[in-house]
Amino acid sequence: MNAHKFILLFLLVSLLAGGCSVSPSSHEWMQKSGKGDELFAAGDADGAVNMWKEALAYRRNTELYEKIIMAQIVKNDLDQAEKWTVEGLTYFPNNVNLLFNNALVKFHKRDFTGAADGLNKVLDANGYYPNAHFLKGLIYEEQGDKTSARKEFVDEVNINPGSKAAWQKLRGLTND
Repeated sequence: MNAHKFILLFLLVSLLAGGCSVSPSSHEWMQKSGKGDELFAAGDADGAVNMWKEALAYRRNTELYEKIIMAQIVKNDLDQAEKWTVEGLTYFPNNVNLLFNNALVKFHKRDFTGAADGLNKVLDANGYYPNAHFLKGLIYEEQGDKTSARKEFVDEVNINPGSKAAWQKLRGLTND
Protein backbone atom coordinates (compact mmCIF):
# COMPACT_ATOMS: atom_id res chain seq x y z
CA MET A 1 0.00 0.00 0.00
CA ASN A 2 1.48 3.33 -0.98
CA ALA A 3 1.67 6.29 1.43
CA HIS A 4 -1.19 8.15 -0.25
CA LYS A 5 -3.65 5.25 0.16
CA PHE A 6 -2.49 4.69 3.74
CA ILE A 7 -3.16 8.34 4.65
CA LEU A 8 -6.62 8.22 3.03
CA LEU A 9 -7.44 4.99 4.87
CA PHE A 10 -6.16 6.44 8.15
CA LEU A 11 -8.27 9.60 7.68
CA LEU A 12 -11.35 7.56 6.82
CA VAL A 13 -10.98 5.35 9.89
CA SER A 14 -10.36 8.41 12.07
CA LEU A 15 -13.43 10.19 10.73
CA LEU A 16 -15.63 7.15 11.18
CA ALA A 17 -14.38 6.51 14.69
CA GLY A 18 -14.63 10.15 15.71
CA GLY A 19 -17.92 10.83 13.96
CA CYS A 20 -19.76 7.98 15.62
CA SER A 21 -19.24 9.12 19.16
CA VAL A 22 -21.14 11.73 21.10
CA SER A 23 -19.08 13.92 23.36
CA PRO A 24 -20.04 13.80 27.04
CA SER A 25 -21.01 17.47 26.96
CA SER A 26 -23.35 16.93 23.98
CA HIS A 27 -24.89 13.95 25.75
CA GLU A 28 -25.41 15.98 28.95
CA TRP A 29 -26.84 18.89 26.97
CA MET A 30 -29.36 16.61 25.21
CA GLN A 31 -30.35 14.90 28.46
CA LYS A 32 -30.88 18.13 30.37
CA SER A 33 -32.71 19.80 27.50
CA GLY A 34 -34.99 16.79 27.07
CA LYS A 35 -35.63 16.54 30.81
CA GLY A 36 -36.58 20.22 30.82
CA ASP A 37 -39.07 19.58 28.01
CA GLU A 38 -40.59 16.69 29.98
CA LEU A 39 -40.89 18.77 33.15
CA PHE A 40 -42.50 21.65 31.28
CA ALA A 41 -45.00 19.30 29.62
CA ALA A 42 -45.83 17.94 33.09
CA GLY A 43 -46.54 21.45 34.35
CA ASP A 44 -43.31 21.99 36.32
CA ALA A 45 -42.14 25.27 34.79
CA ASP A 46 -39.58 25.92 37.55
CA GLY A 47 -38.02 22.48 37.19
CA ALA A 48 -37.96 22.88 33.42
CA VAL A 49 -36.24 26.26 33.62
CA ASN A 50 -33.62 24.81 35.97
CA MET A 51 -32.89 21.94 33.56
CA TRP A 52 -32.68 24.31 30.58
CA LYS A 53 -30.31 26.58 32.52
CA GLU A 54 -28.10 23.56 33.26
CA ALA A 55 -28.19 22.62 29.57
CA LEU A 56 -27.03 26.14 28.67
CA ALA A 57 -23.89 25.49 30.72
CA TYR A 58 -22.97 22.80 28.19
CA ARG A 59 -24.01 24.61 25.03
CA ARG A 60 -25.60 27.97 24.31
CA ASN A 61 -28.56 27.52 22.05
CA THR A 62 -31.30 29.91 20.91
CA GLU A 63 -33.97 27.29 21.43
CA LEU A 64 -33.09 26.97 25.12
CA TYR A 65 -33.27 30.73 25.58
CA GLU A 66 -36.65 30.77 23.84
CA LYS A 67 -37.96 28.01 26.12
CA ILE A 68 -36.73 29.74 29.27
CA ILE A 69 -38.26 33.04 28.18
CA MET A 70 -41.62 31.48 27.32
CA ALA A 71 -41.71 29.61 30.64
CA GLN A 72 -41.00 32.86 32.48
CA ILE A 73 -43.78 34.62 30.55
CA VAL A 74 -46.17 31.77 31.38
CA LYS A 75 -45.20 32.16 35.06
CA ASN A 76 -45.74 35.93 34.67
CA ASP A 77 -42.18 36.56 35.83
CA LEU A 78 -41.56 39.29 33.29
CA ASP A 79 -38.36 40.53 34.92
CA GLN A 80 -36.76 37.09 34.52
CA ALA A 81 -38.14 36.79 30.99
CA GLU A 82 -36.52 40.12 30.15
CA LYS A 83 -33.23 39.08 31.78
CA TRP A 84 -33.06 35.90 29.68
CA THR A 85 -34.09 37.76 26.54
CA VAL A 86 -31.28 40.26 27.00
CA GLU A 87 -28.78 37.46 27.63
CA GLY A 88 -29.96 35.49 24.61
CA LEU A 89 -29.70 38.55 22.39
CA THR A 90 -26.18 39.13 23.70
CA TYR A 91 -25.10 35.82 22.17
CA PHE A 92 -27.54 35.76 19.23
CA PRO A 93 -28.30 39.42 18.39
CA ASN A 94 -29.98 38.74 15.06
CA ASN A 95 -32.19 35.85 16.10
CA VAL A 96 -35.69 36.87 15.04
CA ASN A 97 -37.42 34.66 17.63
CA LEU A 98 -35.46 36.29 20.45
CA LEU A 99 -36.20 39.72 18.98
CA PHE A 100 -39.91 38.86 18.97
CA ASN A 101 -39.72 37.55 22.53
CA ASN A 102 -38.06 40.80 23.55
CA ALA A 103 -40.93 42.78 22.03
CA LEU A 104 -43.49 40.46 23.64
CA VAL A 105 -41.96 40.93 27.10
CA LYS A 106 -41.89 44.69 26.63
CA PHE A 107 -45.55 44.59 25.57
CA HIS A 108 -46.51 42.66 28.70
CA LYS A 109 -44.54 45.16 30.80
CA ARG A 110 -46.56 47.90 29.06
CA ASP A 111 -43.45 49.40 27.44
CA PHE A 112 -45.32 49.98 24.19
CA THR A 113 -42.63 52.15 22.62
CA GLY A 114 -39.95 49.52 23.29
CA ALA A 115 -42.27 46.77 22.06
CA ALA A 116 -43.05 48.64 18.83
CA ASP A 117 -39.35 49.31 18.22
CA GLY A 118 -38.63 45.62 18.79
CA LEU A 119 -41.39 44.58 16.40
CA ASN A 120 -39.99 46.89 13.74
CA LYS A 121 -36.67 45.03 14.11
CA VAL A 122 -38.49 41.72 13.80
CA LEU A 123 -40.29 42.83 10.66
CA ASP A 124 -37.09 44.27 9.20
CA ALA A 125 -35.46 40.87 9.67
CA ASN A 126 -38.51 38.90 8.49
CA GLY A 127 -41.46 40.77 7.03
CA TYR A 128 -43.59 37.62 7.26
CA TYR A 129 -42.97 36.82 10.92
CA PRO A 130 -46.25 35.48 12.36
CA ASN A 131 -47.95 37.54 15.05
CA ALA A 132 -45.63 40.55 14.68
CA HIS A 133 -48.32 42.66 13.01
CA PHE A 134 -50.90 41.29 15.43
CA LEU A 135 -48.83 42.42 18.41
CA LYS A 136 -48.31 45.83 16.79
CA GLY A 137 -52.09 46.01 16.39
CA LEU A 138 -52.53 45.29 20.09
CA ILE A 139 -50.09 48.10 20.89
CA TYR A 140 -52.03 50.58 18.76
CA GLU A 141 -55.28 49.36 20.29
CA GLU A 142 -53.87 49.96 23.80
CA GLN A 143 -52.91 53.47 22.70
CA GLY A 144 -56.41 54.15 21.33
CA ASP A 145 -55.33 54.30 17.68
CA LYS A 146 -57.98 52.07 16.09
CA THR A 147 -57.07 53.01 12.52
CA SER A 148 -53.45 51.87 12.92
CA ALA A 149 -54.57 48.82 14.90
CA ARG A 150 -56.95 47.79 12.10
CA LYS A 151 -54.15 48.20 9.52
CA GLU A 152 -51.84 45.93 11.54
CA PHE A 153 -54.55 43.29 12.01
CA VAL A 154 -55.21 43.35 8.25
CA ASP A 155 -51.46 43.00 7.61
CA GLU A 156 -51.41 40.02 10.00
CA VAL A 157 -54.30 38.33 8.20
CA ASN A 158 -52.59 38.91 4.84
CA ILE A 159 -49.43 37.21 6.12
CA ASN A 160 -51.09 34.70 8.41
CA PRO A 161 -54.65 34.04 7.16
CA GLY A 162 -55.17 31.38 9.82
CA SER A 163 -54.80 33.89 12.67
CA LYS A 164 -58.11 33.57 14.52
CA ALA A 165 -57.06 36.27 16.95
CA ALA A 166 -56.45 38.80 14.16
CA TRP A 167 -59.78 37.96 12.53
CA GLN A 168 -61.56 38.39 15.87
CA LYS A 169 -59.90 41.76 16.41
CA LEU A 170 -60.95 42.89 12.93
CA ARG A 171 -64.55 41.84 13.55
CA GLY A 172 -64.49 43.68 16.88
CA LEU A 173 -63.07 46.86 15.37
CA THR A 174 -65.60 46.77 12.53
CA ASN A 175 -68.47 46.62 15.02
CA ASP A 176 -67.34 49.74 16.92
